[in-house]
Amino acid sequence: MGFSVIAAAAILGLTLFMAVEIIASDLLPTIEDMNKSYDDMKDRHQNQLQSDINITTALRSANGSNYDYNISVKNTGSATLFTKDFQILINGSEYQFTCSHENLYPENTVYFYILNVEGAGSQRLKIITNNGIADYYTYIV
Repeated sequence: MGFSVIAAAAILGLTLFMAVEIIASDLLPTIEDMNKSYDDMKDRHQNQLQSDINITTALRSANGSNYDYNISVKNTGSATLFTKDFQILINGSEYQFTCSHENLYPENTVYFYILNVEGAGSQRLKIITNNGIADYYTYIV
């Protein structure tokens, strides 16, 4: 009877040790990934709080029956923005653009150029930065 109690305790102890090892080996990387994700989220949120843009002008020139756009955007926030990651929507449709600079530094202005845009009447322009901050501009063609 003494040996069976010792053997049962050894088996239970070994099983408990193996269970703790398996749980720890799976749980610790998950916790580390969650902490890294949380830090990334805090950085993105901080960057969003420091970002703001203002569409100062949207000039249109006739190009046949279409229009070419020259849009000036000012960075009124304190974060540097990368213009290649911007999106420009006109009445909900995304358009390809060229930009005067790769970076939009705080308190500076860049110019976006869009060619051959169709449409007349009321237009709504939306520019979205790489971190989700947007500004709108409404005009009538």
